[in-house]
Amino acid sequence: MIESLENAAQLTALFICLCVAVPRAFTNRSRAWVLLAFFFGSFMLGDLYWQACLIFYEDTPAVSVVSDVSWYASYVFLYMLLREVSPPEKIRKKSFFPYAGPVFAAGMAIFFMQWGKFFSNAVTGALMGLLLYASIIRLLPGNDTGSSRSLSLCVLLFCLAEHAVWTASCFWEYDTLLNPYYWFDIFVSLLFFFFLSAVKKAVKT
Repeated sequence: MIESLENAAQLTALFICLCVAVPRAFTNRSRAWVLLAFFFGSFMLGDLYWQACLIFYEDTPAVSVVSDVSWYASYVFLYMLLREVSPPEKIRKKSFFPYAGPVFAAGMAIFFMQWGKFFSNAVTGALMGLLLYASIIRLLPGNDTGSSRSLSLCVLLFCLAEHAVWTASCFWEYDTLLNPYYWFDIFVSLLFFFFLSAVKKAVKT
């Protein structure tokens, strides 16, 4: 029951954010807003399929590929958004520190393979590693990322929160508010609204 309510709350948050991003994509003709809208839309489709299975079949999807592909697409759009507002040519300072992101994502993917499928965890780990690297390197002092730093921080927090959600789901299965899974997922839902502010600041529209 709590999971259904929490999923519905996240879908509502995504729908609101999508309703804000789509008009701005048309009025401002900004690729950044288009990519953000695609991010919200793809993530929402994955959640929607998952929620539909919980409602109609009272269980998680037996075939999760629909949700998986939707979430994969959302990660790709988020990476493209980072590159749009903060092009690679603006990144002059290099460091080994950002590689901690892909190493962390790979380690967690191997860890999650105890509960999930090899392929889906491998793809998720690769995409998350890419997002973590791209966000961390843009947050390094000295890189000319300017107003896009807020977006980089949102992406970093999003990736860490998603990993927290997945980790919590491995150890806590009880359907109560004491389950940290719900609190981390609520944080992700709230973070979607900060993406709107971060992109607005990055593109100044």
